Amino acid sequence: MRFIPLLLVIGILPLLLTGCWGLREIEHLAYVNSIGIDYVKGKVVFYTQMISFNNIAKKEAGAGMSKEVVSIGKGEGRTVDEAIFDLYKTSQQRLAWSHVKTIAFTEAALREDVIHGVLDQMDRYYEFRYTIWTMATHGSIEDIFSTSPTQNMSTLYSQLNNPRDRYSQSSLVAPLYLYKFIWKWDENSKILLLPELSVNETSWLENKKPSPQLQQDGVCVMQNKQLLGCFKIDEIMGLRWMEKETVRTPLMLQVDNKPIAMMVVKKIKPSIEPKLANGKLTFHIKVKMEGSVTEQEKPARESDLKELAEKEIRKQIQKTYLVGLKSDADLLGLSDSLYRSNPKEWHRLVKNGSLPLKPESLGEIDVSIGITDVGIAKILKKKD
Repeated sequence: MRFIPLLLVIGILPLLLTGCWGLREIEHLAYVNSIGIDYVKGKVVFYTQMISFNNIAKKEAGAGMSKEVVSIGKGEGRTVDEAIFDLYKTSQQRLAWSHVKTIAFTEAALREDVIHGVLDQMDRYYEFRYTIWTMATHGSIEDIFSTSPTQNMSTLYSQLNNPRDRYSQSSLVAPLYLYKFIWKWDENSKILLLPELSVNETSWLENKKPSPQLQQDGVCVMQNKQLLGCFKIDEIMGLRWMEKETVRTPLMLQVDNKPIAMMVVKKIKPSIEPKLANGKLTFHIKVKMEGSVTEQEKPARESDLKELAEKEIRKQIQKTYLVGLKSDADLLGLSDSLYRSNPKEWHRLVKNGSLPLKPESLGEIDVSIGITDVGIAKILKKKD
């Protein structure tokens, strides 16, 4: 008889164990890879991009590659949530949001109400993560979502989903994670530089046919939750010298608009020092870096190359600053440097959430570059 209670306990225990009764097979879910946001005629347009994983699996297994299938969904609504539920109407399977890698805004969607709606959804829904690449485009979401890398590589390896890979080889505009977007979006002193993508239809061919590819086009600049403007790459080349994350970036040295040498610059250490004297506020910029000569068209002394490089970098920083001022955009982040070092003075000088800046607010630009080498062949020749 003493075994009866024991048998009852053993019989009840399985009923108390949790199980995977609600588990769905992986093929029964639709994994959203990227999200796109547009704003057209007073409505939010919500896009999703989904890709097939066939190429990734076949590449690992060493099998032949097939054409990747890219599916783009679209929903519209007066709010972000309404647009998402409009998309659900045509979805054939449950959409899974836990693998989203990128969110892209059109320039028209860079509005306070739209961005607030997007961030509110992400805060409330548990599947979204904050390590999502955030960017903008002046083209259409459908175009950048439909563009595939060369050699039939997966979209997972494109600039849309993996911008840091290309940035590590040629650093121009730093990629932006969603958590950094939120931080700079909410803080008045911060300038938000949103990388912008476009589609280049001329640079690549595949089997003698045009192969459109994504390219970094510039930045869209926001402050105090307002869009101040979008700038092309050639207008904001000075940004890379003020970015600590810059890995390596090219610098062409010229005399009378004729190339002298090409350098690759790395290990950039920028700093901004606000100076207040006689009621006048100026900002002193110091930038230290290392460079190596990768190409040399004409003979030149190392000291001459160093001088040319420092002069060109100084010129690019100044140009970027002046270009931003035309749109009241503090591209170099001078306002934030004052806020960090002297918040009391920042609050005294700020007007309508922004620090009034003038061309003369930019003081001395002290650039120091050390040339570490002139290429492996030259180094070996010197050793001989």
